Amino acid sequence: MNHFLSPSARSVSAVTASVLAACCLTACSGDGGEVPAAIRVNQVGYVAGEKKFAYVMGDRDTLADAGFEVLDEHGDTAGQGTLGPSLGGWNDTYTAVRTIDLSSLRRTGTYRLRLVGAGGEPEVRFRVAPAGRLLDPLRADGVRFFGTQRDGGDVLADATGREPSHLTDERARVYEPAGTGPPAEVGGPVDVSGGWFDAGDFLKFTHTTSYVVAQMLTTVRDTPAVPGLREEARHGLTWLDRMWDGETGTLYAQVGLGSGGQEVRGDHDVWRLPEQDDRLTVRPGDPDYLLKYRPVFRANEPGEPLSPNLAGRVAAAFALAAQTGAEDDPAQAREWLDKAAAVYARADTRPDAGDLVTTVPADYYQEHSWRDDMEWAAVELSRGADALGDARASRWRREA
Repeated sequence: MNHFLSPSARSVSAVTASVLAACCLTACSGDGGEVPAAIRVNQVGYVAGEKKFAYVMGDRDTLADAGFEVLDEHGDTAGQGTLGPSLGGWNDTYTAVRTIDLSSLRRTGTYRLRLVGAGGEPEVRFRVAPAGRLLDPLRADGVRFFGTQRDGGDVLADATGREPSHLTDERARVYEPAGTGPPAEVGGPVDVSGGWFDAGDFLKFTHTTSYVVAQMLTTVRDTPAVPGLREEARHGLTWLDRMWDGETGTLYAQVGLGSGGQEVRGDHDVWRLPEQDDRLTVRPGDPDYLLKYRPVFRANEPGEPLSPNLAGRVAAAFALAAQTGAEDDPAQAREWLDKAAAVYARADTRPDAGDLVTTVPADYYQEHSWRDDMEWAAVELSRGADALGDARASRWRREA
């Protein structure tokens, strides 16, 4: 949820807030059995004053002497040249990937890029425009998308036609995973209501939500206002705050059981609207019991160290909440900074290989790195401390 090129804070924040990566478009020639060339461009478009690259995939020998031509909206030549050196093979079919530098194109408009001398002469269209024109609609789409993913009592009925859902999450029980059998209850109740659904199901993960909240708040901090973005970020932040129990030093990682087994059904086993879970009439031991009364899984035992990837992401989100609220409500901002510091300080920075916590089971979202998350947290903590005149800023900068 850190895989974006960063030519400018405005364009990066706009894209990451919407959780949107630059897409690829493939245009292929279809002659005989030869390997077709494929052109990949940014479907969103290129910002006028920034670096711009397209990529050509194809057979190494076929692309050896190929060039390119760019035509403007009137069919006039706007650029031409040879392909850049091969970056290596993509797979056994596409044995070369070569670059096309389009950075000289600064005038707003729609262009056609075509290969010359590659057989079949594939071509594709792309846009060049100011960052706002390209990315503001996507940022607005991102806000709308997350609004449709809301869970709890604050769903946007006008946008989705849905009703409040999973109100039983307000008094959820805590469980330990138990392999293929039903999980074992170990505590609760805890209020984990609200938040957003994950990827096409009704589970809720701290791992993904913390990243999205932090990116949204980065956009609130760094870019012109996006209608509804601050409010949507606050919706996610409220849920993330519920997943952190500062009194016991416990971070909850997940709400809901993904896949069940012979004795219990999980979220992935049933196709339904989310509000239908609340209408179930069930009691302990029924196969659908954990659909209505959803289990909560911990990221750590109470008071024990936290997986550093989760600690870093959550601390970064809380620190960004401090930054974006420092001017309007400094007292509340200091509370967010203290929460961020508490989560950050609990990170286990000597984790054993393979022990990073993400989800239950972990293969929903595998994670092998954590230093980037902790560095991110330290940077945002130092910025939050600077905004509030907190003396800890220099220490967090050194740690970053």
